Amino acid sequence: MRHKRSIALIVLIIICINGVGLVALMSAAPAIARAIYLKKQVMALFFGVGSCALFSVAPLSFFFRWRHWLLAGAFGALILVLIPGVGHMVNGSRRWIHVGSLSLQISEFAKIPFIIWLAGYVAGHREECATLVQGFLKPMGICGSLAFAVLCEPDYGTAFLLMIVALAVLFLFGARLRYAFFLLVGGGIIFLGLIALNPNRWRRIVSFFAVEECRFDATYQLWQGILCFASGGLWGSGIGLGRQKLSYLPEAHTDFIFPVIGEEWGGIFAVVIILAFLVFVLTALLALYPKEDVFIRALGIGAVLIIALQAIINIAVVTGCFPTKGMALPFISYGGSNLVAMYALLGLIINGLRSEGMEGGCRREDHKKIMPIDWLG
Repeated sequence: MRHKRSIALIVLIIICINGVGLVALMSAAPAIARAIYLKKQVMALFFGVGSCALFSVAPLSFFFRWRHWLLAGAFGALILVLIPGVGHMVNGSRRWIHVGSLSLQISEFAKIPFIIWLAGYVAGHREECATLVQGFLKPMGICGSLAFAVLCEPDYGTAFLLMIVALAVLFLFGARLRYAFFLLVGGGIIFLGLIALNPNRWRRIVSFFAVEECRFDATYQLWQGILCFASGGLWGSGIGLGRQKLSYLPEAHTDFIFPVIGEEWGGIFAVVIILAFLVFVLTALLALYPKEDVFIRALGIGAVLIIALQAIINIAVVTGCFPTKGMALPFISYGGSNLVAMYALLGLIINGLRSEGMEGGCRREDHKKIMPIDWLG
């Protein structure tokens, strides 16, 4: 009964957040294409709810046994998107594949097999989680390879998100903290080195420390987002009455939709949105933590972390706490691929909450009947 209440609360929160997102999209989207954006988002919502239903009722044992093939499929799709003529390039990044009239962002969908495989690895190596090779280097190497494929698009934000989630899950399930420390230091140096080699991204980092001085150049978008919150005050200017979206704030309907909410709905409501995400995360984690099945617990917690960290990064970016990086606000920003992926992760969370254990358990020998490549774990 307790889990049913948790599921009901989680679903109610997501419905409310998604509803706010649709209303905000109607206001923030360019007037000339508002109907098109709304139609596409509603269509994505339809597929998202379908994916949520599918992932919430599918046998968890299926995900555990086929996790290697799912991860291999994600690798293949991420490599495929890098091929000129197959992957579609927008603003210097090759992240999309066109399937008919649909444009799919592969890195968004890769989050699903990523967390399924990671949870399966933790469950299959429960007694080795504290060891250096099997418990840390091996899983981080495989997760790092997937993140590297995302980095090649390039998509620094998603690659960073995947690595942080991998570290968090491994740490929560027994990995030594000192291993993570050395990896964070080394990875941070490499990450900064890659940014330094890219003039545009390096300028973002440098200008972050001088937002007002660079407000007409590198930090224009961030500055306009900050003005949204300042203009809205506590109570907002009214839905549809915001001014910054009128050709002042770029991409107001995607990554920077939260400042539009702050301007039109007010700072108080912006805090309510943050609290709604917080209640969602705490409710899910508190309900998942007592689960005895390691795979279910790791899968649910990992899915919650992806949604939560993505929301934290987006809100931190648009409020000037992090350097500018394009990342959608879950269930609110415009973007079909992200919305469908977030609903699929929500389905995994619901599946974990309603399940007490997998049929047949999660023995390591289960996957060997399906995939003979043992080095994947």
